Amino acid sequence: MSPRPATVTGLEASPSLAAITLSWDSLGFDPLIDHFRIYAVRGKSAPRSPQESDLLAKSVYPRLVHAGLDPAGETWTYTVLAVSDAGERGRAGAPLTATSQPSVTATGREVAAIGAFDGRTLEHHLAPSSYAKIPEQHPDAVIEYLQGTDEPGTAWPYLLPGPGDAWAGRREYRARWTITLDGEPAAEHDLAVWLVDTTRLGGTLRISVNGEHVTDLDLPAGATRGSREGDATIPGSTLKRSFHELPLPAGALQTGVNVIEFHLAEGGWVAWDAVGIFARE
Repeated sequence: MSPRPATVTGLEASPSLAAITLSWDSLGFDPLIDHFRIYAVRGKSAPRSPQESDLLAKSVYPRLVHAGLDPAGETWTYTVLAVSDAGERGRAGAPLTATSQPSVTATGREVAAIGAFDGRTLEHHLAPSSYAKIPEQHPDAVIEYLQGTDEPGTAWPYLLPGPGDAWAGRREYRARWTITLDGEPAAEHDLAVWLVDTTRLGGTLRISVNGEHVTDLDLPAGATRGSREGDATIPGSTLKRSFHELPLPAGALQTGVNVIEFHLAEGGWVAWDAVGIFARE
């Protein structure tokens, strides 16, 4: 008779924005492990024995990313058990509760934004599929947006092309967002950059504030569908959303005119969900 798998131990969670990454200790080769079963229940408690209705996923590796969570933050309790190649189930390990990182869009006060943080490109110019007009309308590969005067539907194209895009001339496009502040921010602020999709090329989005480099965002490989589809919230959508939020250095913003520039230095286009500046409450 095949031995029963050992109890899974070492379950740990690494929370991030809209996701929780789980990992646990590997098991030996006696018996051979066919897969792990991961159970998840909303909240801070779980049934004493895992319920099949709570099965989140199966994994052949001692790791799983629970993605697609509400950016405002979600709390889940997880248990994991192993199944041998003979179909024998081990006992579930100790449950673990984790909460995903809440977005600054939920915890902060909006100072300025372009678009709605809703998983869609549809409020932006030329969405959802007229990308070919972007190089026609911006022959210098520069997009200018003046907060308080311009509107997303007429002045902020839903895609920012990059050097990997032949249709846009393989150029490094820049989007410049101009914001006027009545006073110098007294508290720290955060910049939120949400994307509905990227291309399979991934890439680098270089961000500067008032001419000072802030960071280079490493863009994940996406589904390359966001140039034709504008809603990642539709059930079954293959669009690959990504969320990027970063603190702005002290003194980066100033009284009067501020210019935030997004420079797609490497890779293919990004499909905007929204960008915003948020004051910490």
